[in-house]
Amino acid sequence: MGMAKQRGVLFDCWDTVISFREKIPTWNTEPLKKHCRNRKQVDFSAIEAFADSFLGKYLAHSGLYEITAEQFLNLLIERFHLELDCSVPECVHEILFFLLPEPMPGIESFLSALDADHISYAILSNTIYGEKETFDIVKTLLPKANFRFLIGSSTFGIKKPYELFFETGMNRLKTRPEDTIYIGDSFFADVWGANRARMNNVVWLNSRRKDKERFRSEIDAFDSLCYLECRDYADVLNHYHKGDLFL
Repeated sequence: MGMAKQRGVLFDCWDTVISFREKIPTWNTEPLKKHCRNRKQVDFSAIEAFADSFLGKYLAHSGLYEITAEQFLNLLIERFHLELDCSVPECVHEILFFLLPEPMPGIESFLSALDADHISYAILSNTIYGEKETFDIVKTLLPKANFRFLIGSSTFGIKKPYELFFETGMNRLKTRPEDTIYIGDSFFADVWGANRARMNNVVWLNSRRKDKERFRSEIDAFDSLCYLECRDYADVLNHYHKGDLFL
């Protein structure tokens, strides 16, 4: 038997559900600094510079596979001979404490509309950080939301725009591509990736007015992609009420 028709919405996380705001620029390495037993013998400015360079190159790379924050910290520990007073997973757990995220403006109204129409929704997001830590932040900031789950790319080792990652989310949500909306802020990872997964109901939440043209040479059938560009959730909600989101 085929999958019964059930509509659903999958969201990207950062800058789609919650904003990405830093408490301090060195947030990725702060747990290592906090738990380093041989700190007097370590140059943390060198560690921070290396970490920024490594993650910058990694995140700019358009690969389909994901590392984990634990792997990233292990690299820093090995390279700079760090000795910790706790386990690496404990440091990973603390990384996101050094961010100051907020709910994206207007998302609560859109989620309430989905709840009223009994439409399931969840989060499917690229992240090297842990699912639990990320989901805990979402649930704290949006306590009335009914996200079914959060799937992070680091759990499965694959990431957007790989169509297999989108298929993983739809499989858990129990929806078909034609009955699932994907909402994200990245034209490359979200719009192109969802189209690769045969999802025609794609919302590009372009609140920062990003330029999609820089991806033209990297994306197949660039001008044939199916998506709706929205500036904010008021725009998304308006299109939802007009019936424009589910085609």
